[in-house]
Amino acid sequence: MRLAHEVGTGADATSTAADIRRTVSDIAREVVDRDGIDPAVDLFDQGATSLAYIRIVAEINEKFGINLDVAELEEASIVALADLVHNQVTTAVNH
Repeated sequence: MRLAHEVGTGADATSTAADIRRTVSDIAREVVDRDGIDPAVDLFDQGATSLAYIRIVAEINEKFGINLDVAELEEASIVALADLVHNQVTTAVNH
């Protein structure tokens, strides 16, 4: 299955935090299969299951070529996920 977020470019030195947040949001919305997800609210509070969350993280890892450690997160929101992705992408680009 090819997801909508797979079209386009991955994260690189020119990816902005807004680009990353939009991509993470697209992935979450598609996996949870509903629009109107609040990026600041925990995904579990918005109907995501543990299996859906694992799929979201796996797709983020594949899309950005990273390995998220979600144990670092205080909440499972799009904002928190996108910030973690941005930090890993920025660190990878600068090293």
